[in-house]
Amino acid sequence: MKGVNVEIMGQNLTIASDAGDEWVKDLARTVDGKIRNIRAGTQAVSSIHLAILAALNFADELERLRQEHEAMVERIEAMNKRLSAAIEGKDL
Repeated sequence: MKGVNVEIMGQNLTIASDAGDEWVKDLARTVDGKIRNIRAGTQAVSSIHLAILAALNFADELERLRQEHEAMVERIEAMNKRLSAAIEGKDL
């Protein structure tokens, strides 16, 4: 695993990852951009507070995507069930 140099919140960091340099750099840009957006829209000045707010934003986004994914999987399973029943000539 090699290190990738990135900058987040003006801090130079070396991130160890097998994901590839561009992937890590893109993630770092996303995190840095989120923090910049939060900084522009809030009075939080502490780096820790900004990082926590960014983490909460990402956690909220992740949870919403998980819920959407779960609902989509349930819809697909229901459609699959109806299609299978239709193919077999059964009524649901």
